Amino acid sequence: MTVLIVHDSIYGNTASIATAMAQALQHDYTVRLEAVNPGHVPDLTNVDMLIVGSPTRGFRPTHSIQEVLEALPEAALSGLRAAAFDTRLDLETIQPAPLRWVIEVGGYAAQTIERRLTTRGCHIVGEATGFLVLGTEGPLKDGELERAASWARAMVEASTITKGAA
Repeated sequence: MTVLIVHDSIYGNTASIATAMAQALQHDYTVRLEAVNPGHVPDLTNVDMLIVGSPTRGFRPTHSIQEVLEALPEAALSGLRAAAFDTRLDLETIQPAPLRWVIEVGGYAAQTIERRLTTRGCHIVGEATGFLVLGTEGPLKDGELERAASWARAMVEASTITKGAA
């Protein structure tokens, strides 16, 4: 099984999460880790599982991730197993408290990525998830790298089970 992890990162937190995922999977699967690159469209040839991640910026993924999602060939996305993640502020650390509500209502990048992958024909595996940063620039909350590794393994395992059942 080949897993492609595509991500964008501004302060390095999302890249760290994506790297932890790749390292957790590389012993059992073929893994490609790609940071978005303007004008480059990731090659989906022989990819069995696509994982896409972005920091949450204004309730959405970065512009670069949105461009990549639009540029991916729809024929290659049709039926492809996929999962989405983001990095986001830890709501418990946001002050004043009413601002937490605004953020919860506004949403997160992973939700937008998941919706876009679904409308482009992907089969979503698991639930989109967020990994917590403790400030605008980070650092990651303790334990998030381990949680990311665990989440990635669970998504790929669920993809394998789903694929076998299809």
